[in-house]
Amino acid sequence: MQIKKVCVIGSGTMGGGIAQVCAQAGYETTMVDVKQEFVDRGLDKIKTSLSKFVEKERMRQDDMNAALARLRTSTDIREAARDTDYAIEAVFERADVKIPIFEQLEECCPKETVLASNTSGIPISLLASATGRPEQVIGTHFMNPVPLMKGVEIVRSLLTSEDTLKVSVEFVQSLGKETVVVKDAPGFVTNRIVTLVMNEAAKLLEEDLASIEDIDKIEKLSHNWPMGPFELADLVGIDVVVDLLEGIYQQTGWERYKPAPLLRRMVEIGYTGRKAGKGFYQLFGRKT
Repeated sequence: MQIKKVCVIGSGTMGGGIAQVCAQAGYETTMVDVKQEFVDRGLDKIKTSLSKFVEKERMRQDDMNAALARLRTSTDIREAARDTDYAIEAVFERADVKIPIFEQLEECCPKETVLASNTSGIPISLLASATGRPEQVIGTHFMNPVPLMKGVEIVRSLLTSEDTLKVSVEFVQSLGKETVVVKDAPGFVTNRIVTLVMNEAAKLLEEDLASIEDIDKIEKLSHNWPMGPFELADLVGIDVVVDLLEGIYQQTGWERYKPAPLLRRMVEIGYTGRKAGKGFYQLFGRKT
């Protein structure tokens, strides 16, 4: 199967990033969202991201222009996906939001189209059950920020075919990414590990063992991480962290994944991280 056209559903941080790297890699790409203001905002962020690459001499202006020329936006998923070769869902991390997307993709995409999800924890088999082609449904879990992060988890369900797996690995690698194939299990691999770290960091803060600055500092110094757990939670979104933990906890019953009360409280008061302009550092950071 030769992929020429890609459709990305979702124009937020992840969807916009995925659309950007697809367009950069030479694919005719359509980015879809439910409102024009959302896709306009997503397109502006892509332009800003590409401009930074040009400023840092990591991309030529001509290449930026060519990438933007390959990128289209739409608010009509059926029209945008009707002739796509590879569709990637990148909407909110909730099954009740994602499943209707897959139902629509099943209806409007050509029968050969691969249906992928950027989910970071929802079972691929559950999403596949909304389609009549479960063998063509797969997880492509990109990391944030997509244009900079190399790793992508390729998540194969029990029903994902060898052809779908092969096509997906080759496609993602063509975007300049490195892939790891994992099985369809709660939290996959990356979030089984990283959510535990962020959850435990929140518990340390609840116990007042150290400041968030010092917890982040010692983790970076000790493990050579570029970001500490609180910096990472603010970047990912504290609400996303809670959803991931809750999803794993509900599927497994493992108490270690039960979200720390502090994380829940922060979501309730709207302190969800960078996207809200307020997170751990605004609430608990040292006041100068």
